[in-house]
Amino acid sequence: MNTEMNNSDIQDELTGPSVRAQEWTATLKSMSTTAVLLGATLMVLSVLHPDLILRNNTPTGGDMGAHVWGPAYLRDVLLPHWRLTGWSMDWYAGLPVYRFYMVVPALAIVALDVVLPYGIAFKIIVAAGLVAFPVCVYIMGRVSKLLYPLPELMVVGATMFLFDESFTIYGGNIASTMAGEFSHSIALAFAILGLGFFARGLDDGKHRGWAALFIALSALSHGIVLLFVFGGAVLMLLMRLDRQRLKFGITTLSCAVFLSAFWVIPFLGGHAFMTDMKYGSEPGGGSFKTMWDMYFPLATNLDIMLMTLAMIGFVGSVYRRRFLGMWMGVYIVVLMIGVKVAQGGLPVIGLLWNPRILPFMYLLRYMLAAIGAYEAALFIRRTVAVQRNPLQMPSAPTTNTSTSVLWLVATFCLVVLGVRYQSLPFATLKSNATGTSYGWGPVSFPAHRAFSDGWSRWNFEGYEGKTTFSEYNGVVQAMKKLGEDPAHGCGHALWENSGDLNKYGTTMALMLLPYWTDGCIGSMEGLFFEAAGSTPYHFISAAALSKQSSNPVRELRYDNNDAVKGVAYMRMMGIRYYMAYTQEAITKADEQQDLTKVGTSGPWHLYEIADTTIVEPLAVQPVVVNERPGDKRERWLEIGSSYFQHMNEWSALPVDHGPDDWQRVDVEADASRSVGEPGGPGRQVDIVKPTAGSTIKTVSLDPVVVSDVQVEQESVSFAVDRVGVPVLVKVSYFPNWQVKGASRVYRAAPNMMVVVPTEKNVTLSYEPSQLDRSSYAVTLVGIVMAVFLFRRRFRYGVAMPARTDTEIEADPNGELSTDSLRD
Repeated sequence: MNTEMNNSDIQDELTGPSVRAQEWTATLKSMSTTAVLLGATLMVLSVLHPDLILRNNTPTGGDMGAHVWGPAYLRDVLLPHWRLTGWSMDWYAGLPVYRFYMVVPALAIVALDVVLPYGIAFKIIVAAGLVAFPVCVYIMGRVSKLLYPLPELMVVGATMFLFDESFTIYGGNIASTMAGEFSHSIALAFAILGLGFFARGLDDGKHRGWAALFIALSALSHGIVLLFVFGGAVLMLLMRLDRQRLKFGITTLSCAVFLSAFWVIPFLGGHAFMTDMKYGSEPGGGSFKTMWDMYFPLATNLDIMLMTLAMIGFVGSVYRRRFLGMWMGVYIVVLMIGVKVAQGGLPVIGLLWNPRILPFMYLLRYMLAAIGAYEAALFIRRTVAVQRNPLQMPSAPTTNTSTSVLWLVATFCLVVLGVRYQSLPFATLKSNATGTSYGWGPVSFPAHRAFSDGWSRWNFEGYEGKTTFSEYNGVVQAMKKLGEDPAHGCGHALWENSGDLNKYGTTMALMLLPYWTDGCIGSMEGLFFEAAGSTPYHFISAAALSKQSSNPVRELRYDNNDAVKGVAYMRMMGIRYYMAYTQEAITKADEQQDLTKVGTSGPWHLYEIADTTIVEPLAVQPVVVNERPGDKRERWLEIGSSYFQHMNEWSALPVDHGPDDWQRVDVEADASRSVGEPGGPGRQVDIVKPTAGSTIKTVSLDPVVVSDVQVEQESVSFAVDRVGVPVLVKVSYFPNWQVKGASRVYRAAPNMMVVVPTEKNVTLSYEPSQLDRSSYAVTLVGIVMAVFLFRRRFRYGVAMPARTDTEIEADPNGELSTDSLRD
């Protein structure tokens, strides 16, 4: 009995320290991981001001202040009709809604709005992508089988990316999200998850369903991130290509494509009717002077440090056969090349501003640099160990060593952020003859404080939190009363463009006129610039009626500060109201006989245009302009702007198609008025005119009386007293428009519609096309396929080679840790 007890005591003495050491190792890892994840999440959340997120108000700031309209329209108009996309008359002369802009974040807002006030739901979803990002990056590292502390270090690197303020609109970071790119940050979080699961699947065949789902959600949340996530997945596949992995990649990516088809296919099918804003490619467009500036936007010393560590991380990953690190390094190079290649836009579609690629490169570089910091620390450790004892091989890094490196890197990043936000303990602002600096002990830094927290405060204080809210609300209510007054009625309003409007929360504040007035007063200017074919003609009109307009569509021939032309443009667009803000614009508006002042509110003077109509009979038969070679979008812009701004040079309305008895004419660019070379600086859109052999023959039409005009969000109906005579409908053209009581819908300059009634009652309605319906059928196939992928793991035909990784760390008792090899 005593012998047995003694043997048991001896065994406890042998195993006890080992067990306790293993428990301590696991605890240390868990605590460090939790601290990094929780710390990163709380840091992001603190900058976003959670107290303001939970305040019941209407968020504002940049594009975000106008994005408020979209999910509300989805909730109130589209979803009750069981549709995710459709049409709205609220912005421009009408536009397709959520056909070219992403619907998944809007759906999330609507879902949360079921239990929370709309403003709070909106702000929570805005912040969701940023707050979840550290966890998503950690999951990517863990599921990709990276060893401790590499996933944690990737989180540190990704957090630094979120706080990067070298760019404010390209997407992904806090600043871009506050500018309105919240869909981008959500999509990027999904992309990181999808790529992590895809990388794991290439290793052991697991997680096909999750990879396909997250890749699809990423694509459906932002079109630019779609390019990144699919490009990244294809690159992963190519880097590990064999017959079995090819089968895995094809099934997984095909499922993702099918799941996202209901949005992607209609997007591709309708892109020719989008507006190209013609943002100048970089460098040379105004933001960057050289490609070098694009690739390295930070202070020189920081760029050198980041790039050096990223290269170390890549070399170390190649040496250790760490696939995720190798992929990040290769993808950084691919993206750098992509920034250069994309200067001319995308093939076929064309619409891509090449700086939008930069955030993906920056993110991967930050994460790879964090891995590089670990590799550099291990190299220094080995070097010191060899110098101390050249005859003994250095031991593998222990958990204590890995944790020390993790906290060293994290502490350094905390200090950097502390400097940026001027929140270091015992630090002070110092002023001297050369200027102001931020001092921390003997070290001084430039006194330029970060602005992301101030931006989020500005946004989340909401319209209601601005000192000018009473003025803003006053003009909105004045317009609402005009719309409710039978003597005036509902209609579109063009408001003067002015940078001073930012006092309301954003210069786009009045884009919410339809939001506040239940769609009665539409705003001619809206947020989804590219989605509406009438966007260029609105901004031409706004420039003519504003003291200082933004003129965002490049290459147009703006008629700045010309109220006479501006009123004519408004009449052509079917606009009912004009809202003047500056004294200069008010003075010019008062001089226009066709404008009647119908009210004032604060600095705003409100005018109504006499005899404006949405449906108008034509007095002269239209002419069909024969198609010309080249970019169809550009060719139509030339026709539309030439007619819109030089109507006196056209004796008939140009259309793209028409009955056989309508005259066909050829047009050509007027070389005498050409400005600049295509793609060159100072370029302006060509003015076109009929060729010498295509003189327009004026064909007078019988007079027609149009009555009983009814304009709904997705339909226009009216009555005529005579059939067979063309009628102009001043609503933006799109192929989905169908007509009853007329032969068909023709596209007319500038981007309106002409119908030829065959009955006295005519109704135009926006309907899903066959392409739209087919795309939902493809997505249904994708759902079925996803269920199959979730239920059945992909199994490679032969056993995968055993994973060898020289990083497997040793526990304090000398045993290898397999923590990162678990599923």
